[in-house]
Amino acid sequence: MTRATIILVVIVVSSIQTAIAQDDIVPLKLIRALPVEGPENNQPSGLTILRDTLFAVSDKHDDTIFRIELKDDRAVFVPHLKFEAPGFLSFRLDLEGITCDAEGNFYLVSESSFRILRISANGKHVTWMTESLRSVGEQVGLFQTRGAYLEGITLLGNNKFLVCAERQPRGLIEVNTNDKSQEVKAFNYNDTRLSLLEGRKADFTGLFWEDQELYALQRGATAVCKLVYGGEKVEERDVWSYQHIVDSEELRYESMEFGRGEGLCLDRKRVYVILDNNNDPRALYPDDRRPLLLIMERP
Repeated sequence: MTRATIILVVIVVSSIQTAIAQDDIVPLKLIRALPVEGPENNQPSGLTILRDTLFAVSDKHDDTIFRIELKDDRAVFVPHLKFEAPGFLSFRLDLEGITCDAEGNFYLVSESSFRILRISANGKHVTWMTESLRSVGEQVGLFQTRGAYLEGITLLGNNKFLVCAERQPRGLIEVNTNDKSQEVKAFNYNDTRLSLLEGRKADFTGLFWEDQELYALQRGATAVCKLVYGGEKVEERDVWSYQHIVDSEELRYESMEFGRGEGLCLDRKRVYVILDNNNDPRALYPDDRRPLLLIMERP
């Protein structure tokens, strides 16, 4: 890529909206909770859907896009594409998000490099779509907390991406990219807290774009919300909670710090959230350290 032309829009939002009333939060209905099996040290970090098939990445496996096979009693990570990021000299990519286009090309966000990586549908062409977004985010106050950098990605269309800065503060970065330029708009949401997030840090851990609507996964709130996003207007609507599911006696993990949500996607009837339990065991089943894939009815 030639040297990018970067357009930076600095917006720090002091509040997103008035507090969300508890009555406005819709509890999601669980269809299935499937333990996730796959490679050793399998820690899911991103989720997407293409032609009714789920795909995922792990922040512990830098060279693989996984296809998820759904069984009656489990979900299985099956290697779908193997790849090698060009010219990457860091210890690891630390993949934290995945999205795709209609042709089957995949786009991954690397937390350690602050860049977007493109893998062609056949896996033969692997290219960086962007330069590092770190300095752009830092100029608006993002990326202040180590380990809370870029966390999710979604394709808005026509080489236009949205990636999220996880927390403290959380934010969104819009990227328009082509062979000759890279235009970036960065938005800092100033770690805004709603009643929904009381006692927890506000965050974004996953994004999903569908039919001109943006959905965000909030691990700290254990919820999915529709995010009305455009220019300076940002508003959280249609909050769907899955907290009662992950806190249930059957499913909860020993440490409530983990297992809260790393990847999000939707289809017409279902909401999919994949959990990363950081190898923590389930409370009722101390020998079971598998992550979980939640398949829930779409409200």
